[in-house]
Amino acid sequence: MLFGRKKPIVPEPELTREEMNELVEESIKFAKIYAIDGSVSGMEMALQDAIKYGRKIGRSFDSTEIAKMKLIGYERGEKVMREREEEFRKAGKLNEAQNALQLAESYGNEARLLKMTV
Repeated sequence: MLFGRKKPIVPEPELTREEMNELVEESIKFAKIYAIDGSVSGMEMALQDAIKYGRKIGRSFDSTEIAKMKLIGYERGEKVMREREEEFRKAGKLNEAQNALQLAESYGNEARLLKMTV
């Protein structure tokens, strides 16, 4: 019988309120950068961190502003993935091209949903 190794659980370090606030600000800054670059996964991770630590210090976020940022990220992400799909197809990497196309379509669908909320 095979047993998978479990990663040891590493507790998060205790952060001061000021450190958490700084982390929230940096996460928002990076989320905006990732959105502009079309890096959807980076944007989403940065937003998750901002919201997670923001809640710990009682900070609220404007859902409209977050939706606008996500809209930019998903629209640009769709464009980036369509460009990658074309590059992969030209290089004969059909599996990668198909994956990029699926991501582009998924990002496009998400962008259309976000447009309805903004």
